Amino acid sequence: MNRFKVLFFAFLVVIFCVSFGFAQMKQVEPAVKLPPTAAGLRIPATVQAPPTMKDIIISSKIGGIQAAEQQRVGNAAKFLLTQQFGALVNQSATISPKVSIIGKVGNRIQAEALILFLDKNIYSATLSKIDYEMEGDQVFVKQKIDHYSPAIGVIQNPGKVSDATVKLKADILKNLKITLPQSYGPKALANTPCDTIPTAVNFTNQVHTIFTKAFGSATKMIGNQSTKAAIMDILQKGTNLVAWNNIGHGNPDLIVEWNQEVIWSGDFNTTVPFQGIYNSVILLNSCDTCASPYSLKNGIMKHSPRTYIAGNKGLPIGASEEVDKYFWDYTLLQSQTMAWSLNEAQKKKNLLGYFCLAGFNGKFAEVEAGKFTEDCIPFNANNVTASQVQGRWKVIQGNMSMIDFGANKSEAEKAAQIMKHYQLDKQCFVGRPQAPMQYYTMNGKAPQGPFQGEDCIAFNPDNITASKVQGRWKVIQGNMSMIDFDQKEVEAKIAVDIIKFYGFTQQCFVGRPQAPMQYFRK
Repeated sequence: MNRFKVLFFAFLVVIFCVSFGFAQMKQVEPAVKLPPTAAGLRIPATVQAPPTMKDIIISSKIGGIQAAEQQRVGNAAKFLLTQQFGALVNQSATISPKVSIIGKVGNRIQAEALILFLDKNIYSATLSKIDYEMEGDQVFVKQKIDHYSPAIGVIQNPGKVSDATVKLKADILKNLKITLPQSYGPKALANTPCDTIPTAVNFTNQVHTIFTKAFGSATKMIGNQSTKAAIMDILQKGTNLVAWNNIGHGNPDLIVEWNQEVIWSGDFNTTVPFQGIYNSVILLNSCDTCASPYSLKNGIMKHSPRTYIAGNKGLPIGASEEVDKYFWDYTLLQSQTMAWSLNEAQKKKNLLGYFCLAGFNGKFAEVEAGKFTEDCIPFNANNVTASQVQGRWKVIQGNMSMIDFGANKSEAEKAAQIMKHYQLDKQCFVGRPQAPMQYYTMNGKAPQGPFQGEDCIAFNPDNITASKVQGRWKVIQGNMSMIDFDQKEVEAKIAVDIIKFYGFTQQCFVGRPQAPMQYFRK
């Protein structure tokens, strides 16, 4: 009996020591307090993911997570996806889950999943969120949000943009001390990340063609070119941008770009100026991007687009994209007002009321004329030479060809001498490609002459106008035609304002007729 008591006492000592050891071990685990959990769900041994689901992206905010644990977290996400979001799974063309491991206590792991559902038939995007914990083959749902949007602060007005960008041209020209903004980015952007939707690609191409006809050049981004980073770069820095057409999935808080990267309403909650948005016309072919609670619309409108057009209900894939094409054709190529153009485009596809229009609804020419920048290339006059390149005489600086004089060596040499004489440092254009107007500046000012033997015509900048003469837009003074812009009304008006801005009084040429070099001076 005494022997039994000794053994029993020893057993208690062992139990105490083991328990104490476990207690000591538990103190080194992360101090994460877990809320009470509901009954767990058992994860099947094999989880069948929906065929429309992309690979799960798993990241961890803590260390010490093993590969096997990550795999279990991913299996739990797949299981909860089908178990908790059945209706969204069935109506989605693409499902893109991103899982983040946020905590671990003992064998229990905390995770959250953001799941983006892209609709099959309309350009709607639903972002959902589920917080869960798992232990062994058990998963515990902590919170499920069917339509998730991250909390953002109050959307602030952007910081002060340069006066030359914020004001219309007429205001800029009242103060010749203001520097005109320099050119960055395209005049027009047509993009879609939806390269698996043939109609999205087709109508993005057609809109791009319209942009190119209207502006001379435009940028197109399709599929993996239409990234969030690329789009935001143009929206923030694009001093040239006047037209943007985006085809893709969205909702009141976001639009989706390539690889399911989301441009949030909160991305516009910044004091960084969005020069691309300022005074531009935006058309978002995305569902509910003009619907309550108007988060995305309000975020963009804080940066002063001239016109905001977007979907205010479910936009059907196919027909809604064609509305884009008709709208841009009417307003850019047929010179109709934007209000009329949008209305007629929607009626043509029996989608009247599917889009909203906020802001200016008049003719597009006023938008373009209200946002101009200088299209200039800097150079060093001391490094300019007249050189024969592949049998043609050109003015060059290093590897940059500036002007082509063909077989005329003496005129190429004269052009180089003029650049050095005036110490010109920027070659500028209005209306590229094949720019009807070319001019040069020095230290942001007009060159002042004369240069011996130059070919110049004097004019009074106060008397010049942009006028339509026999169906062609020209810069004229009285009966004298100075520059012919053909059908480019906006460029002709910009040319007049630039001449007035710099106070040019002489229009000069090297190599008339069809002079390869044109410059202006005081």
